[in-house]
Amino acid sequence: MIEDCKSAKNPKAYRTKHQAEYQLHDSLKKELQDLGVTKIPSSNKIQKQIENLESEQAATVREKQELQKKQKTLDIIQQNFSVLLDALEINSDLLPAKREPVSVTRDK
Repeated sequence: MIEDCKSAKNPKAYRTKHQAEYQLHDSLKKELQDLGVTKIPSSNKIQKQIENLESEQAATVREKQELQKKQKTLDIIQQNFSVLLDALEINSDLLPAKREPVSVTRDK
């Protein structure tokens, strides 16, 4: 809008016609200055940042999926060990108790 004003045939008439946009621009500029923003990055730079963040997000999602698969595998292994240990406990309970050896002697 400001750039268009510079190339307009009658800049004063252009500014009058777009007064609301100029007021919005000025208030935004003041708010940004109050926040300490003095220079806004170029759209190309912002686009590169967006692409980098999207790429990083995709890599993070893939890593998360791989970790979830590993977690499932570990959960299955843990369940298998638990079942195995439970089965061993049950089997040891079913076995006859160990008895002390009895010595048998014959009388002559």
